[in-house]
Amino acid sequence: MKLGRLFRIKKSRKYPIRRNERGLSLRARCFELFEQNKRPAAVGEELKMEETTVCRYFRDWKRLGPNFETRYAYVQSLFKKTAPDREKNVELFAGACGISKEQFETILSQPHGLRRFLTGKFYFPAHATADHKQSVALELALLISDQLTKNGVKFEDVYFALKRYMQENMRYREEEDTDIREENQWMQIVHKVLAAEMENERNGRVKPDTFSKEEREAIMRLGVKAEMKKVEIAYWFRIGVLKAQGLTPEQAREKIYQDLLEKGDLKGAKALRVYQDIVHPLKADDHSPPSTPPQPS
Repeated sequence: MKLGRLFRIKKSRKYPIRRNERGLSLRARCFELFEQNKRPAAVGEELKMEETTVCRYFRDWKRLGPNFETRYAYVQSLFKKTAPDREKNVELFAGACGISKEQFETILSQPHGLRRFLTGKFYFPAHATADHKQSVALELALLISDQLTKNGVKFEDVYFALKRYMQENMRYREEEDTDIREENQWMQIVHKVLAAEMENERNGRVKPDTFSKEEREAIMRLGVKAEMKKVEIAYWFRIGVLKAQGLTPEQAREKIYQDLLEKGDLKGAKALRVYQDIVHPLKADDHSPPSTPPQPS
């Protein structure tokens, strides 16, 4: 390892920046000539530069787009100390990046901070959501591509499997939203009861009657039933995903069981087998969830 990297020694410039009578650096002059449709070889010959440096500047110019120096000068004028709307401009740019005004001011105070900001050298929280969506889209595209090219699956099968999955997922989300609304309504009732009880305690009144044994058992049965419904939905959802990958219901049933064995979860595998014998027993016919009726296009 080099000593500079080991001790975090900042690398200094080997040669000073050469500027012309207009104060433009060699890089800025290259950008001007590139925007005049001159090729790197002609620019290198005119400015007496090495070919590798000119090509590097040309790649930077292509990446940043034309008229970058003009745009940079315009944005730079927005943040001058004498600009009348400087505070408002700082607030707008900071909000677009998802950071505070103080953080954006810190970027502007750094050497070449504004230039690095315009060339995309900083990463901001506002980019996280878009990056996550792009990552999910790429992962889904690769999965579909593998099914089409490597596994020989027909495009129609992938399309209808994905469409059915999205319909089932939408129905599952609707059921989840309904359960959440019912739970929120129940919690509102509980909060009102607790508030009334606290008021009674403050006033020294007799506590109201609690639930009877039959009422408690009925509530517990409802809770157990709701949890079992969630488990069953999750189980059949997993079976549906494996069917979309080309497995039969029986093969999907066995794969879920074998996955637990491979993880070393013997107790969980044994409990899963008991559960499968109840909700998904092996029969001669295909005992699987009823297929979703075709939706009108």
